[in-house]
Amino acid sequence: MVIFSFSTAIADTQQYRFDVHIRGIKAGVLRYALNSQGEKYSIHGILESTGLVGILVRYKFDAQALGNRFGNTYQPEYYSEVSDTGRRKSEKVIRYRSGVPEVTSKKPKKPHWLDPSTQKGTLDPMTAMAALLSDQLKKNLCELNLPMFDGTRRVDITLSGLKMTEKGPRCTGVYQRIGGFTEKEWSDGESFPFILDYEFEGGLYRVKRFDITTLRGRASFVRK
Repeated sequence: MVIFSFSTAIADTQQYRFDVHIRGIKAGVLRYALNSQGEKYSIHGILESTGLVGILVRYKFDAQALGNRFGNTYQPEYYSEVSDTGRRKSEKVIRYRSGVPEVTSKKPKKPHWLDPSTQKGTLDPMTAMAALLSDQLKKNLCELNLPMFDGTRRVDITLSGLKMTEKGPRCTGVYQRIGGFTEKEWSDGESFPFILDYEFEGGLYRVKRFDITTLRGRASFVRK
């Protein structure tokens, strides 16, 4: 796997870490680094199981992305991922040509998967996640619309509904399935609401907690 990075002398590097809880039980850790140099960005992130959950259900997701960024607008150029469940390991690469994703994977194509050529202007999963959890100016809070394509499936992630609470700003959002899912997956649900809670630090608003309703119950990402 090729790891993209910029010279530390000229690049701005931000480190992020979130503990992942499922139904109140710590299940994993998400950590990633976002490097920026001018309009260029690169991201390397790992999501993996920890603790008792890591003993019972092992998983590790390692991904990278590279592209251009203009404020809150991202244009990916390259994405790669390696996932390992302990039983199965898979790899995927997405390259973008004029915004159109081209997918390389050893998995045989399934009938319900979307055609990548129809997904121009979408974001890879790593870029979409980093954009969702990125530090924001107050004027930009709750104004994200992130079309995400993972190489087979498409979802739209939207933020809206800014609310000021006693602990700080809160945004509500929806993770909406668009296409590429099986009939069983459609029957399990099409949209999943989530909440982002922010805190003010260093002149910016930082995500301190991300809560989303999943098929396994509420999942929480708590920033460390």
